[in-house]
Amino acid sequence: MRSSKKMRRRVNCFTLLLCLLLSFSLSFSTALATQDLQQYPLSQNDARIQQALDYLRTLQNNDGGFSNPGEESSLSNTQWVIMALVAAGEDPHEWMKNGLSPIDYVSTNAKDLTGSTDYERMILALVAAGEDPRAFAGRDFVMELKKTYLEENGQFSDFTYTTIWGILALSSAEEDVSKSAEWLKRQQNADGGFAWVPGEKSDFDDTAAVIEALIAAGERPGSTAIRDALEYLHAGQNTDGGFRYFGSSPSNAASDAWVIQALVACGQDPRGDAWTVNGTNPVDHLLSLQQSDGSFYYTSYIKSNPGYMTVCTLMALLGQPHPIKPLPQVQTPEPTETAPSTATTPVTSTSVPTLTPTPTMPSQQPAAPTATMSSALTPEPPSEFTDAATVAGFEFLFCCSGLLLVAFIVLLRRNA
Repeated sequence: MRSSKKMRRRVNCFTLLLCLLLSFSLSFSTALATQDLQQYPLSQNDARIQQALDYLRTLQNNDGGFSNPGEESSLSNTQWVIMALVAAGEDPHEWMKNGLSPIDYVSTNAKDLTGSTDYERMILALVAAGEDPRAFAGRDFVMELKKTYLEENGQFSDFTYTTIWGILALSSAEEDVSKSAEWLKRQQNADGGFAWVPGEKSDFDDTAAVIEALIAAGERPGSTAIRDALEYLHAGQNTDGGFRYFGSSPSNAASDAWVIQALVACGQDPRGDAWTVNGTNPVDHLLSLQQSDGSFYYTSYIKSNPGYMTVCTLMALLGQPHPIKPLPQVQTPEPTETAPSTATTPVTSTSVPTLTPTPTMPSQQPAAPTATMSSALTPEPPSEFTDAATVAGFEFLFCCSGLLLVAFIVLLRRNA
């Protein structure tokens, strides 16, 4: 009897130990995954990230909104900043100036939305901030975007880039964007790239943004459309490791940022050998454009729209492709049913038909490298980094469990 009780105690102790080990291993793997994601390419605590955030604070105005230096706040600038803050682990509700936050600013000025991209950025910013785009400032921006700008064929407004942002916005709100994604794929040019409007020559910014949109819509990184788009980006990389908007223009911060985000969305490492030219990669080139005040120049000698350049850079360097996901502690409201998307007469977008500002382009850039796509560029699932850490945690679990099992069997035999 005494031997039986002793054996039951041992079995209970073994079971408890195994449960504790399982709990520890799951926490261990989750922590590893979180650490990997936060440090790719840079961590939120990196001095260069903090310097950029300090610069953004200087751009906040008394109305809670943001602008470039010396300008008035605008919806677009403030929407971009909200997304960048969330990507950096900051809560935009807590960025106060004169008692007002950027969330207060977009709420007050929501009546000033003028084109499809205004609605699309609004949805993206609100979702990132943990707000409900279907019930904000007394309006349903998801329904308004679909009803006013979504055409029967899946296109948003008149351009390719407006459809890119439509897909990103509605996918962040958990809407079905499959028809729009199919329309977008049909706009791919023979060189694998995409243009800002159907029929134009490809450019690198829009091609990178398309990759983000298609991935957000559920496209696999190894699909033909994504693979051909990556081939286009790779073939056009400049000799300084950076990327240009189009033609023979110089590498710039916005293009670097778009490409980095696209690569991360596909599970690729923008610092890896496949994206390194003459010893530098797009991350290196982008970091080279940071100034002493924390802002980023458009190119090494052109200061253009520094606020926008800085927010683009923050999201890219933190490895956060669009759509930016809300902070873990902020619960995004469950989607509510919106009115079905019926085709209406599309409203012409009043937004500028480019994804980034187009400054005057200087002299000829050295020819882009002609390296062909290698097997190293084969896209991997975007969960690559999380999966690796999770596997490591479970390997640890199984190893320890095996050792405990062997010890338990030995114990049983000794007491037999």
